[in-house]
Amino acid sequence: MSDRPGCVVVTGGARGLGRAFVEEAVARDYEVYFTHRGRSADVDATLAAVGARGRVTPVETDLLDDGALLEFADVVTGQSRVHILVNNAGTMAHGTLDETTHEGWDRSFGVHVTAPMKLTRALAPSLAFTSGAILNISSTGGVVGSMHGVSYGASKTAVVGLSKSLARELAPHVRVNTLAPGPVDTEMWSDLPAVERELTIAETPLQRIGTPREVASAGLDICHWPYATGQTVVIDGGRVMS
Repeated sequence: MSDRPGCVVVTGGARGLGRAFVEEAVARDYEVYFTHRGRSADVDATLAAVGARGRVTPVETDLLDDGALLEFADVVTGQSRVHILVNNAGTMAHGTLDETTHEGWDRSFGVHVTAPMKLTRALAPSLAFTSGAILNISSTGGVVGSMHGVSYGASKTAVVGLSKSLARELAPHVRVNTLAPGPVDTEMWSDLPAVERELTIAETPLQRIGTPREVASAGLDICHWPYATGQTVVIDGGRVMS
């Protein structure tokens, strides 16, 4: 038996916040499996970031393909026992209500809600065996409403409801919580117009945006809180206070 603390599964681990979760999990001596969508350069960058410090396995997976999702779960459970599942993968569908398409709506809910539900169902026995934890990634837009469009906001709000329902069903063996980050320094942030970025920082009490690594660190910390389940933790520099 290995003396490592177990396996962390991260969806969308090849870039942005997902890569930070992979790096942070490796720094905590976990074995890591992560999904990606065929961007070899991004995968290489993630592997380069962790170097030889840990065991990291990327698996190309279409989260909207049931067969691929179950195949990924089989790969993981065939090699390791899952201690933490981070449902991080995200998609963005900007647009007003009039501009919202069926495709954008379905993809938002498919990636943010349906895929996490199905992957949780597939990995639940392994997580129960280890008394593990699930972290679902929402956003402040899922807590107070999103400026990025109804598809994104509604699906991120649904993530909160999914977590609470799973927390009740999977207790006491598996804990399920939600992390709701505010603006984070990723490619999505960099793509915003400069004026919007400046306004966002000005409106943030801590006068800066978050780094992917500090958000990932907070997320994995939550997974180790033994008496917390069904909770939504906002990490946003003080933009949302409740």
